[in-house]
Amino acid sequence: MDTDLSVKEAFTAAINFIRKALKKYTLFVLHLSPHQNMLQGILLYMVLGFIVLSLPFMDNGEVSFIDNLFTAAAAASTAGLTTVNFAESYTFLGKLVVLIIIQTAGIGYMTMSSFLYLSFSHRLRHRHTEVLNTEFSLPRSVRLQDFLRAVIIFTFLAEAIGTGFLYNYFIRHDYTPFDAMWYAVFHSVSAFCTAGFSLFPDSLMSFADSKTINIVISALSLAGAMGFIVVTDIFNRIVGRTRKISYTTKIIVLFSLVAIVLCSFFILITNPGLHPSAAVFQAISAMSTAGFNTIPIPSLTLSSYLVLMAMMSVGGSPSGTGGGLKSTTVTCLIATVSSHLFGRKHITFLGRQIPLHRLYIANSTFIFYIFMLFVTMFLLTWVEELPFIDLFFEAVAALSTAGISSGTTEQLGFLGKLIIIATMIIGRVGVITFGMALLKRDEDELEEEEEHIKREDLAV
Repeated sequence: MDTDLSVKEAFTAAINFIRKALKKYTLFVLHLSPHQNMLQGILLYMVLGFIVLSLPFMDNGEVSFIDNLFTAAAAASTAGLTTVNFAESYTFLGKLVVLIIIQTAGIGYMTMSSFLYLSFSHRLRHRHTEVLNTEFSLPRSVRLQDFLRAVIIFTFLAEAIGTGFLYNYFIRHDYTPFDAMWYAVFHSVSAFCTAGFSLFPDSLMSFADSKTINIVISALSLAGAMGFIVVTDIFNRIVGRTRKISYTTKIIVLFSLVAIVLCSFFILITNPGLHPSAAVFQAISAMSTAGFNTIPIPSLTLSSYLVLMAMMSVGGSPSGTGGGLKSTTVTCLIATVSSHLFGRKHITFLGRQIPLHRLYIANSTFIFYIFMLFVTMFLLTWVEELPFIDLFFEAVAALSTAGISSGTTEQLGFLGKLIIIATMIIGRVGVITFGMALLKRDEDELEEEEEHIKREDLAV
């Protein structure tokens, strides 16, 4: 009887503790800026993932705590870089935990939690909306409610279709029904969320000749990286809510197609003998920051390294699962340069004038991205004695949350791993969001400061 009473008391105490912890966490969230909220959300996923992955039955017993932290960070940031052989180092449960983190982080932790917050106070719902607007940069033509619905529906629909095709492939190649389904679900989610994690030791190199694997993984990676704006926009056009496709969608689709063609072409001409399908797959993997590879990356030429790094830096598109600068950011930069060279009074692209505040964001993002890349490289070259080009490739892959590696990740020391972990997290939340999270200023204070600023000319 006393034992039953003590168990009840312990259970009640645990419930009360959880309630108090959730209440304090909610109050903590309310006092954060939207950008700080984004950062703490990713860090929370990383820490929870690290704690669970550190349990004895999650790996084969040979994974150190820093490698578990690295894996958790790579999953939370959907970067896909690993310091151990993921396929052989973790048990089924460990891989399942990573899959859950990838799925949640891939489509946006704020999206997944939106439905839980609907029953909370108006103040918390308002703050939640602010964070969602920070996480997803939307054009004015797209409503947030429609967008969230499209994110959830399209994500699971795309992953379900991908799972169906992959299951059909694996079941016809001597896999058991359970293994076929597990491999299909894992790679479908990993591809759509552009995470780059694979259950095979050599990524997808064993399937270099498989048209099904190449097409399905490429299609899922592109669908995730091109962004939910495109999906929402096209859906609204089909059902008649809008009369035309938005300018943002046109830019994303056009830029993505041109980037893939150019990247594939340059990889082909710099690697004689490489099959065209392998070049196209690698181009899509780099631009979408999916991180899969069907060819050994170290076997590519240095010219190909540069092309892949450029594509990883550009990355996916806004409000998608891919990382990098984003296609629309690079478009704004191209428009700024071309308009200046042609002597135009306004910044235009494809006959449309781009709003000044979008150009402001694009230029700030690019400059801060280059700065963070420089800081990462400075630190890596300081603590590591590996080849410069390999460290550079690793830094770009981490900041762009692309899982493509030159084989250097596993050779990193303790400090090198910590640097890459921090870089992956920064890349996932976005360099500008990270900067604004650190440099939070009161709006009233900023307005008062700007009133006393004098205008001066500066020669450039």
